[in-house]
Amino acid sequence: MGHPDDPAIVLLEHPQHSSGFWEDLSIALVKAGRQVVRIAHAEGHPAPKLHDTDTYTSETLRAILSQLPMRPVLLAAGDHAAAATHAVSHDGALLATGLVLIAPDILPDADVSGVQASLPVLLIAGARNGSPAGVEFLARSLTQAEAVEIGAGEPLAAVECLDAFSAVLIDFLERRLPRSTPEYRLGSDARTLRDALGCFATGVTILTARDGAGLPVGLTANSFTSVSLDPPLLLACIAKSSASSEVFQSAERFAVNVLHIGQQPASIRFSRRGEDRFGATPWEPGLHDTPVLTGSLATFECARHAVHEGGDHIILIGQVERARFEPRRDPLLYFRGKYRRLHFS
Repeated sequence: MGHPDDPAIVLLEHPQHSSGFWEDLSIALVKAGRQVVRIAHAEGHPAPKLHDTDTYTSETLRAILSQLPMRPVLLAAGDHAAAATHAVSHDGALLATGLVLIAPDILPDADVSGVQASLPVLLIAGARNGSPAGVEFLARSLTQAEAVEIGAGEPLAAVECLDAFSAVLIDFLERRLPRSTPEYRLGSDARTLRDALGCFATGVTILTARDGAGLPVGLTANSFTSVSLDPPLLLACIAKSSASSEVFQSAERFAVNVLHIGQQPASIRFSRRGEDRFGATPWEPGLHDTPVLTGSLATFECARHAVHEGGDHIILIGQVERARFEPRRDPLLYFRGKYRRLHFS
């Protein structure tokens, strides 16, 4: 799974975790820019298996690793951890780039000296049916090992545990085995600043209000954040060069419409001059007749709380009078100058 040019991670699938767990983990790793090689444990799995017995052998693993076109990270769980550790113990740097062990069942007399000298190791403790003794032994024995406890007493397949496990695993991979060498760009010019700010992924909103004649106005903005829950305050930043900047500075009320993935055309429409913004976008009057976009992911209807100068922008702070949201839709995102989509599982 994944792009063949991405760094690889081999999953030795263990029966103590369901096939759904391995599938979800694989998807998370692919999304994080890793190629995944799944080696299934039993008949009926979608991936190839090593053999029909319950235990992997280090010789079989070494044979598989030696045939791969890249040196992968090797991930194993439970009693498979011993075979994985032995497979890369002596010349591990020639076969793998790292080792991840989930609740490993490894005896204290195991020979792990080769791993200590050559590979970064991540040890995951706390999973149900795991062996704390194995984790403690390896943590003491391996100078390059990191030990983390996740979901003590709960199966890793539980949603919260799987999310936590994926986050820890990807953090380890990015720190110890990054996809590529970072190439930071430095500068204080406007272009560098804009590109650096673009590294902060945001949602996308459309601000709406009525002008002095009662006509609806709106613009796209991604400079939006909460300020306070008590009182309920939020803020948005609007460029002074915007045609509707003065309207929002003087409007007694306005709305912030958070967009879902199906509203990208509306976002583009409200960011361009000369567009029939409201004529081509479904909307309805909200609280105090403030225009709100129909079917948005979330809408915050606000009274103007304060307006501040912010260089070439104004900082508009609103006090939320009513909020509504749809919990089953995915947000529209903006990152590095492009629209992005996040699909929840």
